[in-house]
Amino acid sequence: LDLKDADQVEPLFEALRLLPAVIRHYLNSVVFPSTMAFSTIKLSASGQELGGDMLFGARLAFSGTPSDLLPVELGKCRYEEGDDARMLAVLTDPQVVRHEVMPSDWDAIWILKRVATAAPPMHALIDSGALVS
Repeated sequence: LDLKDADQVEPLFEALRLLPAVIRHYLNSVVFPSTMAFSTIKLSASGQELGGDMLFGARLAFSGTPSDLLPVELGKCRYEEGDDARMLAVLTDPQVVRHEVMPSDWDAIWILKRVATAAPPMHALIDSGALVS
C-alpha cells in the first residue's frame, strides 16, 4: 500500500472509516498517544481528599462515612448521648424530609436534573452517591 497513492488509499478509507474496531485502534494508537503524551501519571484523589479544605471551605455533613475516612480537617467524629435519636427524629420528620418515587427508567442524569430544577429547592441528597457515580 502506497499511502501517497490516492487511488489505493481512498477506497480503503471508505471501506474502513466507520468500523468501530478501526476507530478504536486509530484513537488508541495514534490520537491518544500523540495528544496525551504530556500526562505520564494518572491523577486521582480519594473522597477524603476531595471532601477536605482543598475544594470546600465549609461542609455540612459527610453522610455514611466511617470516621477514619472523613477529611482530616474534620477531625474525629464525636457523638454526644442522644445524638442518634435526634438525627433520626429530624430525618423522619415530614416537615424536614420528603421522599419521592423515581420513574422506572431513571438514570444519574435524571436525578441531577430533578435536583437542579426542584421547586422548592432540594438541599441534600441522602445516601445517593452510588446512584450518581
